[in-house]
Amino acid sequence: MDDHAPKHRTSRRLLAIAAVALAGVGSTAPAHASTTWGIADQKPATFTDPAFLKLRVAGMRTARYTVRYDALRYRSSSRLGYHAQNLDAWLTAARAAGVRPLVTFWVTASGSRSLKRRISTTRFRTEFRHFRRAYPWVRDFSLFNEPNLTGPYKRDPAALGRLYRTISRDLRGCRSCRLLAGDLHLTSGRSAASYALKVRRAARMPVRIWGLNNYNDVNDRRSTQTSRFLRSSAVKHAKVWITESGGVYSRKASSERKNPFLAQRRKATGDAARERYQYDATRYLRTIARRCRRQIQRGYVYQLRSEPDPSWVPGTRNASWDSGLLDPRGEERRSYGYVLRHLL
Repeated sequence: MDDHAPKHRTSRRLLAIAAVALAGVGSTAPAHASTTWGIADQKPATFTDPAFLKLRVAGMRTARYTVRYDALRYRSSSRLGYHAQNLDAWLTAARAAGVRPLVTFWVTASGSRSLKRRISTTRFRTEFRHFRRAYPWVRDFSLFNEPNLTGPYKRDPAALGRLYRTISRDLRGCRSCRLLAGDLHLTSGRSAASYALKVRRAARMPVRIWGLNNYNDVNDRRSTQTSRFLRSSAVKHAKVWITESGGVYSRKASSERKNPFLAQRRKATGDAARERYQYDATRYLRTIARRCRRQIQRGYVYQLRSEPDPSWVPGTRNASWDSGLLDPRGEERRSYGYVLRHLL
């Protein structure tokens, strides 16, 4: 449990909540729910936080984690072993909570120039098979986080397409497995669609599920670029998972200047204003999912809580990114209540 959780939450109550959550493992979503909702968060403590346990009881049954694709290769490294250790801790906690994980891979764990280091299909396949042997119960995978924004596939979408074909063949015997070609970064729907088309052509097979990170649309309360991407020729017959999105409370100052969301353009700086814009953006995430419910199959809200800080002052920034449903002290924000009551 998180160290800053309210003291009046007894261990007996947590065990009872966890038992109810586990009882629902494997159950189908309610008939009225067209989108399955999960949490995207890198912290193992998320799954024992009382706030998450309430979400789990309400129906949140999946979560997303991003990991270096070759993390397990460096498991015994004194310098780089933490990648594998963090992965194991997160997956262990997710499994104990009865949560189905989506694992998104990223650049190599080694080297300071990892973003520019090329990844051979053979090397990725070797590491992917290693991962599958270590965690055979994991069934959902995305090949790369925001490949059209950073990393070796940014200027080589064809390589990602060839990788998709290779890994798809490896998973042919797993009927319950789901493979995403990547979690695409969305600023321009036209640009993301063009990238997706190059990936699909190189794959020489249908891409059945695309991942999408659409913070700009959600926080500007529009669906223009998301809709443009969904209607594109490479995507219109596929399912889409919004793999990372949600209302953003604050980002580092340089990001808010270079890519201002609606909140920054309207000079929202105080706690009440930031929280209101975050809440409205969270509501709009649901609006997009409902409008595009035939294609948007899953949505992952990022994140339960940014870096914990019991001394945090409302209205100030916390770390470089804060889209927490809880504030850094662990207290519920308005967006948390909305997710609990209306998304699940």
